[in-house]
Amino acid sequence: MPEPTSLAAEIVAVRWRADDGGFAVLAALGDDGAELVLTGAIGHLHEGDTVEVDGTWRDHPRFGRQLHVQHARIGPPASDDALRALLASVTHVGPRGAEWLVERHGDQVLEIVDRDPGARLREVPGIGRARLRAAVASWQEQAGGRALRLVLSEHGVPEAVAARVMKALGGGALALLESEPYALARVEGIGFATADAVARALGTPADDPGRIDAGLHHALRAAEQDGHCFLGREELLARATRLLELPAPVVTARLPDAGLVLDGDRVIEPRMDRVERGLAERVLELAQAPPTLDVEVPEVPDPDQEHPPTPTQWRAVQAAAEHRLSILTGLPGTGKTATMRALVDLLRAQRRTVRLCAPTGKAARRLSETTGAEATTIHRLLEWSPGEGFLRDAGDPLTGVDLLVVDEASMLDVRLAAALLDAVGPRTHVLLVGDVDQLAPVGPGRVLEDLIASGVAPSTRLTEVFRQAARSLIIRAAHAIDRGEAPPTRAQPDDLRDFFLVQRDSAQAVFDEVVSLAVGRLPAHYDLDPVADLQVLVPMHRGPVGIDALNAELRERLNPDGRAVKGTAFRLGDRIMQTRNNHERAFYNGEIGVIVNDDPGRGTLTLVGDDGRRLTLDRNETGTLRLAYACSVHKMQGSQAPAIVIALARGHAPMLTRNLLYTAVTRSQTACVVVAEHGALEQALARVDASRRNTRLVGLLA
Repeated sequence: MPEPTSLAAEIVAVRWRADDGGFAVLAALGDDGAELVLTGAIGHLHEGDTVEVDGTWRDHPRFGRQLHVQHARIGPPASDDALRALLASVTHVGPRGAEWLVERHGDQVLEIVDRDPGARLREVPGIGRARLRAAVASWQEQAGGRALRLVLSEHGVPEAVAARVMKALGGGALALLESEPYALARVEGIGFATADAVARALGTPADDPGRIDAGLHHALRAAEQDGHCFLGREELLARATRLLELPAPVVTARLPDAGLVLDGDRVIEPRMDRVERGLAERVLELAQAPPTLDVEVPEVPDPDQEHPPTPTQWRAVQAAAEHRLSILTGLPGTGKTATMRALVDLLRAQRRTVRLCAPTGKAARRLSETTGAEATTIHRLLEWSPGEGFLRDAGDPLTGVDLLVVDEASMLDVRLAAALLDAVGPRTHVLLVGDVDQLAPVGPGRVLEDLIASGVAPSTRLTEVFRQAARSLIIRAAHAIDRGEAPPTRAQPDDLRDFFLVQRDSAQAVFDEVVSLAVGRLPAHYDLDPVADLQVLVPMHRGPVGIDALNAELRERLNPDGRAVKGTAFRLGDRIMQTRNNHERAFYNGEIGVIVNDDPGRGTLTLVGDDGRRLTLDRNETGTLRLAYACSVHKMQGSQAPAIVIALARGHAPMLTRNLLYTAVTRSQTACVVVAEHGALEQALARVDASRRNTRLVGLLA
């Protein structure tokens, strides 16, 4: 167990501070003169600060004994030097201005400037009218931070929480929270637990109406992570009651006045209500609009083509030309890509403009390769701007596009689908292409499935497996899994033996087999780079056969000597994955790369993406990267790899479904190996995605 302690110290040096001012490593002297190293969310502390800290001792393998700080109470500056250092940290004040302020106002300088920052800072030499606003803002930010942290520390709120509050709300956080304690719960990235800890520390009672409202709203937002667009009244009340730890009647009585949308027995968060209704209205508008695509589509395709489309494929081409909104779906090997290619060729031959897009960068690049037309991500198509959102919308729609093809449409959640269709211009047709048997979107809703179920737009389902595709055991395994049947493993003489099933007696045996395959046997047999060309897929993060355990072992086997990248948890040569969209670098959630270089002087690292791109990231952008020798199936949606190894253990039971296994198998391009503990494969095949999603789209389209 970590050793807890409390002590007083003076900060003597900042060894390292994160660019966002949060985490820091500080050198300090204890009140007994002992040299200390403090770590934690203490980036707000400066040289010369005197603090009382609570924390736990930890022994770092490289840097020795450190005190990880949970709470820090800042005292007044311990010396004139400390006071000058604090003043000098204010924008445009600097060391000379700090010296002038101390000489002018003495040791009461903080209180004097706090009373009228504008007037007092305007007097400082070098701060003219042009610099005054920035200087005052910096002073108020620091003063507000000092006051907030003092209040929070008095109520036992950890430094890590205080740092997140400051980052989210800035110097005016204390005044805002005193008037509206649960404003923090509405800030993206700050959970209810953090907001509740702060509000309760500020004296908000447990049964305060604002607290109950925040808990109800949070329960609905949390349900979105399970794919739901609403919750039934009783389910919402049960979740909120558990969260708030209040009697059910108290929570129930507040529901009508909590600012939520009540639709019969369904309760919807207002923003989600607007998104779902807006999506339904836009779908109906497109579905009922007359066609605008002036092209000639023959009754039958040209029979002289090398691979002419089948009648069913051609019906999909005709539907796309004759309707503003249409859908194409089907399992692997049924010719969805060939149909898209035939449609693109037809329109280009008649000088029509086609744009192709997909939810992920990897899917967009694959779409471009297979159709011969340029494709992009949906975010890039809609010109996403950080802090502003999508620049393309109903007020500034996509223009000059005759047909928009959206691949991997099964990945569209309600928000992305609404934004996409909202930006479709008045003369653009839309074709949605996807496989509804794959995993549902990570976000809320099941848009493609609901659109097909509603029947408002023509939908073509391809079922014929083409002869060349049928030779692949991967394709046949995917179809068998989709039917709930055991995948075939015996190959006929003309078959491609690219799918394998290995069964083992225990979780440990599964773990060992996966590592053996990924590290040596598969790369050697198929002449693949084990880091760049092979992906291990696992249903869960934790456990003996979890993503975390496999990543640790695979890294030690594949990259044991990689040099540590300073300021990160990574090594040169690590396989990593982006877990959030980084639009500025065009490096998107689920994309994978290998770290090939770092520049400690500039604070950057360079990686090569799985598409061959070289990307340079600042060190403060690495917080959204994770090791990716192994990853979840959800994170690989829309992507593929030459070789896939799938680990299935009985301990994965909560996640084992037919849809998950089907999606995992269809991520492979050259080879796929399923390593299953006895009984785990049968569990997966027996369950279709168990989590039915609460959506209203079908009803809103009726």
